[in-house]
Amino acid sequence: MEEDAGEGEGEVEIRDWAGMPSDALFAVFGKLDVADILTGAGRACRAWRRLADGDPALWRRLDMTHHGDILETEEAEAMARAAVDRAAGTLQSFCADTFVTDALLSYISGRAPSLKSLQLSLCDEVSNEALAEAVKGFPQLEELEITFCSLNSNVCELVGRACPQLKSFRLNERWTILQRGFAAFEGMDDDTGALGIASSMPELRDLQLIGNNLTNTGLAAILDHCPRLESLDVRRCCNLQMDDALRSKCARIGNLRLPRDPISDFKYRAYLTISDDYPGGSDIEIDMYDDLLDVVTDDEDADFDDMDDYIDGMGSDADMYDDVFDDV
Repeated sequence: MEEDAGEGEGEVEIRDWAGMPSDALFAVFGKLDVADILTGAGRACRAWRRLADGDPALWRRLDMTHHGDILETEEAEAMARAAVDRAAGTLQSFCADTFVTDALLSYISGRAPSLKSLQLSLCDEVSNEALAEAVKGFPQLEELEITFCSLNSNVCELVGRACPQLKSFRLNERWTILQRGFAAFEGMDDDTGALGIASSMPELRDLQLIGNNLTNTGLAAILDHCPRLESLDVRRCCNLQMDDALRSKCARIGNLRLPRDPISDFKYRAYLTISDDYPGGSDIEIDMYDDLLDVVTDDEDADFDDMDDYIDGMGSDADMYDDVFDDV
C-alpha cells in the first residue's frame, strides 16, 4: 500500500489544453494583445489556431495601443491588417497609437463598414485628407478620438458630414508654452474646427477639445447647434474668455471642464507642458523656453516668469519672434 501511495504522489496530471471548451478559450484569448494571439497563442495548436483564424467575433474590438512602442512600425501595421482581415467585416472598435499611417487607415476603411469607435493617438503619419476619405467608409461611427496626431481642426466638418451618427468627438491638440506666451498675436485663434462641429454634428453628447484654438465665437456656435451635448472639455483652450455670457450658455452642460481646470486625469497629460496657470505635464519645455528667452533678451538670467514683463515692454518689435520660431 505504501508503494502505491508513493507512485500516486509522483504522478503528474496532464491537461489537454487543446480540448478546452471554446467559450473558455475565447475568454482567455479576449485578454491577450493582438500581437500575443497572432504570434503566440494563436499558433500553439490546431484547435487554438482554428479559433484565432476562424472566429471573427474574437477580432471585433482591436486595442493596439502601445504596439507601436514594442514593435517596428511595419510589423505593427502588418499585424493590424491581419487582425482587420480576421474580423471579416465585423470590426466595431479600433484603437491604436504611433504606428497608424494613411495607408493603414485606408485599408481599415475598406474592410470595416460596421466600425463604431475609432481612437488614434500620437499618430504623426495620418493626414487630414486621409482621415476625411477614410471616415466615408464608417457610416455607423459613433465615437472618434484623435489625440496629439498630425491633424488639425479643418477636418471636423468633413468628419461630421460623413458620420451622421457621431455622438462622441475628441480632437486634442498640444498648445506649447511658446503658443501660450504669444497667444495674443495674430494667427493664434481659429474657429474653423468649432464652426465645422457646430454645422455638422448635431447628435453630439460628448465633446473634448483639449488645446484647441477656438474662441468664444466658436464655442458659442457649438453650444447653440449641439443641443444634446452633455459633456464638454475645453481645458487648455487658451483663447477662451469665460465671461458671463459664455458661462450662461454652458450652464446646461452636466460635465463641464473649463480652460484652467486641472489636467491631472487626462490620459496623455505627460505629453503636455506645465506652467503656473495650466498645471500638469513635463518640465522639458519649460527649460527650452528659458533658453529661448536667453537668446531673445540677451539676458542669461531670464526665466519663464519674466515673460509677461518682457511682452509688455517690447512694443513694435513683435516681428522678431517670427525669426526666432524659424530657428527653433
